[in-house]
Amino acid sequence: MSGSQIDAEEEFVHKLYGEDYLYQIPKFQRPFSWTEENFVDLVDDLTDAYESNAEIHGDLLNSNRKLDKSRTEAYEPYFLGSIILNRGGSTGDRFDVIDGQQRLTSVAILLCVLRDRLEHRGWATSLDRFVQEEEDFAKGQEGSVRLRIRDRDQSFFEKNVLERGATLEPADPADGDTEPQQNILQAVSTFDERLQEWVNEGNDLTSLAAFIPQRVVMVRIMTDSLSSAFRLFNVTNARGMPLNNADLLKSENLSQIPESDRDEYQRKWEDMEEEVGNEGLERFIGYMRHILVKDKSRKSIYDEFSEVFTKDPSYRGRDFVDELGQVFDVHRERVYDAELHADDEHKNVYYANLVSVMRDFYPSDEWVVALIEFDKQFDDEGLLFEFVRHLERRLTVDWLTGASSSDRYSRIYSILRDIESADGPREALDSTHLVDGLRDDREDFREALNLRNFYRKGNYQWPKYILMRLDMERFDNRNVKIQYGQNINVEHILPQNPNSGYWTQRFSDELEREKWTNRLGNLVLLDGRKNYKASNRPFPKKYREYFEKKSDFAITNELSELDSWTPKRLKERHERLVEECIEHWVDSAAETNVV
Repeated sequence: MSGSQIDAEEEFVHKLYGEDYLYQIPKFQRPFSWTEENFVDLVDDLTDAYESNAEIHGDLLNSNRKLDKSRTEAYEPYFLGSIILNRGGSTGDRFDVIDGQQRLTSVAILLCVLRDRLEHRGWATSLDRFVQEEEDFAKGQEGSVRLRIRDRDQSFFEKNVLERGATLEPADPADGDTEPQQNILQAVSTFDERLQEWVNEGNDLTSLAAFIPQRVVMVRIMTDSLSSAFRLFNVTNARGMPLNNADLLKSENLSQIPESDRDEYQRKWEDMEEEVGNEGLERFIGYMRHILVKDKSRKSIYDEFSEVFTKDPSYRGRDFVDELGQVFDVHRERVYDAELHADDEHKNVYYANLVSVMRDFYPSDEWVVALIEFDKQFDDEGLLFEFVRHLERRLTVDWLTGASSSDRYSRIYSILRDIESADGPREALDSTHLVDGLRDDREDFREALNLRNFYRKGNYQWPKYILMRLDMERFDNRNVKIQYGQNINVEHILPQNPNSGYWTQRFSDELEREKWTNRLGNLVLLDGRKNYKASNRPFPKKYREYFEKKSDFAITNELSELDSWTPKRLKERHERLVEECIEHWVDSAAETNVV
């Protein structure tokens, strides 16, 4: 084979895990990421395939526990997919696994679990040779493992899987220090459990140990060119999408970094990946895509970046990973930790509270993209504070007045273009797409706040977000960072289905009651699960025994000043909260813009 020729051949497991192959997972690959569902599917598929063949052709093993060759050839092979190997790398005698890591690793673990449970010493030794080669003094051959995974997980893999007897007492998957280590332990635990169940049904592990090497087959695709291997990898995976955009872009970019720097960028990528997971990293790549393209998506993220790489080849590789790292760091500081470092501590506290509410309760993350880009472009803590306040007002009004997530992203793209063309942060802050038009939306915003089914709007997200924001404003003068929990509910003061005399007497007009039950003025915030039994208690008792115990919210605790709940008080509270919303999201923003 010469040049970048590709060689493909069907290989059975006994060949793929034989002396002709030693594997290494390249540093630019994702870590071992299969989970319990994948392991269950694998072992169940293999046992089912064996049972189907055995029912037709009989057991693979004869009475001496050796292979019956005629039956073996009659068994229908089980196809386990394809693997792509590169033989032209810098790994010595080892092949780089460009695609197929998850299958190769999982089968290796399964072979070890089988090995440790077989009573037949010969078969156990045979399986052990599939995963590691013993030192051979006569041949001058050192011992080696068949598959080397990531360096940071290799010793764990050897200790907990490859060593003889290592899988006999499966450890708790939670004992792993990293996600790949937890997945390794989960594989051992899952295989142990499913195989034990299979044996309890009257099946024979030794026969399965013969079936897997002899009749499980993969298509081995080989190339001696790394670039050719990556092209093949990207084509085969981008179409069916078994991998996500983060996986594809990881291989695309790390493969383009000179070998002298590749280890550094590999560590940088994996550090981010371990902190937020593969799917989390995909989200950050999505942020990069929004910032770069500034338009609605018309194809996959991978395809969009491929077009960018074609136009600007220098962006592929180090520049891509560096920018991803910058987006990652900005998000950690400004969004996840919600930190601002302005000279005015009041701004720092207000920013932390506002971003925390947006992060945890706003329905989508288009605002994150604009915040990241503003912070990347400008080094001004005070104006970042103003930018986020304007952004939250604009998007909240858009949301409640009917703008879809797509509509709000369209606004963000306009704001991103304004940031890109601005001479400085002040000009970006004055973007017409950010600050103009709020007063024009004033009455539509008021109409949304007055909806009689406000409680159900936005898939129940409107009331929680608005009440959380109003509650936050009540802490504005206390200079206290608020720690909101995740298990927060919106509760009705007047129950949705009143059946006690206290409520039916005070809200006797059924039509009027239905008109006001789900409106903003009748809603409060509570911590923890709802207690439907408490909902029909008289107001004073309901507050003392339910609201007061389950509320750290100022907007709810204000009810302590009341001794009853009547139609008049409901309407008064509703009107007051609506006016507060108008003041916070529309009028104060307009006054700021005039200044």
